[in-house]
Amino acid sequence: MRTKYIFAKIRGLKFLLTLLIFAICSISFGQKQLLTELDSLKKTIRQSTYYDSTTVFKNGQRAIQIAKKLKKPSEEATIYQYYGNFYFFSTNIKKSKYYYEKSIEKATTVDDKKLINSTKIRLTFILLESDLIAAERSFQELLKEALENTFIENSVEIYNGLGNLYDVRQMKDEAMNYYLKGLKIADKENKGYLSAMMLNNIGLLKFNNGQTQEAEKDFKEALEKIEGLNEDRLGLNLNNNLGLVNKELKDYEQSIKYYQNTVVNAQKLGFPLGRGVAFLNLSDSYFNNKEFSKAQTYLDSAAQILKTFEQWDYFGMTYLIQAAIYIDLNKLELAKIQIDSLFNLHNKYPNTTNVMNGHDVLSSIYEKEGNYKLAFFHADRYHKMNDSISEIANKDNLAQLQVIYGKEKVESELENEKNKNSLLSKDNELKQTRIRGIIFVAISILIIGFGLFYIRHVRITRKNQQMFTQKLIENIDHERSRISRDLHDDIGQSLSVIKSKINLFNTGKIDGLDGMEKEVGEVIDHTRSISHFLHPSFVAKLGIERSMVSLLEKTESNTGIITSISIKNEVESLDLNTKTQLYRIVQECISNTIKHSKATALKVSLKNIDGEFILTYRDNGIGFKSDKSNSEGIGMLTIRERALNVGGKISLPTSDKGFVLILTIS
Repeated sequence: MRTKYIFAKIRGLKFLLTLLIFAICSISFGQKQLLTELDSLKKTIRQSTYYDSTTVFKNGQRAIQIAKKLKKPSEEATIYQYYGNFYFFSTNIKKSKYYYEKSIEKATTVDDKKLINSTKIRLTFILLESDLIAAERSFQELLKEALENTFIENSVEIYNGLGNLYDVRQMKDEAMNYYLKGLKIADKENKGYLSAMMLNNIGLLKFNNGQTQEAEKDFKEALEKIEGLNEDRLGLNLNNNLGLVNKELKDYEQSIKYYQNTVVNAQKLGFPLGRGVAFLNLSDSYFNNKEFSKAQTYLDSAAQILKTFEQWDYFGMTYLIQAAIYIDLNKLELAKIQIDSLFNLHNKYPNTTNVMNGHDVLSSIYEKEGNYKLAFFHADRYHKMNDSISEIANKDNLAQLQVIYGKEKVESELENEKNKNSLLSKDNELKQTRIRGIIFVAISILIIGFGLFYIRHVRITRKNQQMFTQKLIENIDHERSRISRDLHDDIGQSLSVIKSKINLFNTGKIDGLDGMEKEVGEVIDHTRSISHFLHPSFVAKLGIERSMVSLLEKTESNTGIITSISIKNEVESLDLNTKTQLYRIVQECISNTIKHSKATALKVSLKNIDGEFILTYRDNGIGFKSDKSNSEGIGMLTIRERALNVGGKISLPTSDKGFVLILTIS
């Protein structure tokens, strides 16, 4: 009986042991499934585009739940880092920093040094946007830690950051040195993605330095390294860069091929804006390859996507490409309409570069039409804007480099100062005193010089004002004399004749007053003419265009000078004072033409160009030669005063064929 009891007990223990083993296997299998799901979720989150927020956070919440269930704080911290990446690429720096710091806080609980180092690298990339010196110091400290602990991926990312930093500083050799260091480690450890990332940056550095074919080799090698890795985001960038390279090499068929690959990558990523830009690039390459129909198709697709996402800078480029297509098809008027649309878009969403290129396109259009004057005008605007943009960029780069240099210099001086002895310190104080003395003397001289210059300027201004006032008084007296003569010689004599006829009729010496109505009408017309000359009220009633036309018709009728006029409808939007002053300026110019120029023809044009109203007056007379040693006549002084009254600017281009005056009102 005892033996049976022992065997029964053994059988019971075996059963319990079997159950225990089964339970352990079940738990292990369940954990393995969770780990597999977690890895899949992490990859999906990392590959998600920053426009796909729903996918990122839905998968992120599930991944955090799994990490907590598995009691893996490092995995939870990794998801927070991915959140930080999402907001960083979405340019929401505040939330990006919040999740990076949360990732570091969670990773610190388990002392995950690699993850902490990795997240701090990303925080340093944020710092790179505002303080290059502090960012470099942080990168160097993190690099030392990464190399000591053999954090391979982190080391490569830091070399990438340092390369970016020196690229921003315009120190291309140093940037290349850091990129090559990162590439060497990535290749040695057989990290295909990291090698491709470094090759992409090296290729961009070469491309921007004009080494186009060398850049192409790097981009192609990078593509080979990520083949089969499902790295669609990096693949998108590499295909886009190869498209740019082949466009630069004028191999447009290859360029089209790579841009089509970019579209595929963007589609995989669910990245609609990437597709829009890829369509835009495709359209440009098809245009350059003279495949206008395909260029138009992709351009329409690009415009629809870019407009939906309100990417107005890229959207403006669709007008430029469309205009270029129309120019090649010799549809110049349609090309002009595209540039007009570009300028209208600029009024709502300013983009100086697009407007600059718009002027370049207009210059080509007008040159094809044979309108060399307008072609020159738009070419001049293009070059001025281009020079201005280059100057601003150079100033910004110089200012940034000066700030960097200034900080480095200060830090170096502070470090050296610690090693100086007291004698050197006193000598330095003496030098500082001398420098202050020199600066004080220099400032004093500048103040005295400025004071003398200001006094001279005030005297000249007062003298000019006195001369203008004197000439104005003389002109007023002259006008009064002229009006007096008109009233006496014309109206007075006419009224005397009418009075004499009435007296003769009353005394019975004549039988009727035939022609009296006509003579009275002529007196009224003459009186109205003098009144309108003194104050052109008809400008308010008829508008500037009809008033100007009437003025030129009278001039042509009275003098025989051939006149022409071109006025755009939009000038009627000007206020009454401005239109009156413009009328007076033209009136004064015509008076000068009649008196001095010996001209046989004159022309007036008034139009709106890019928000500026431009009045141009020209005649074919003997021209106007301004002697700067003497003051201008009262006519020109009056014109300048009227221009100032409406915020305008007068220019008198020199011309061998008559007089030219241009008034610009911004």
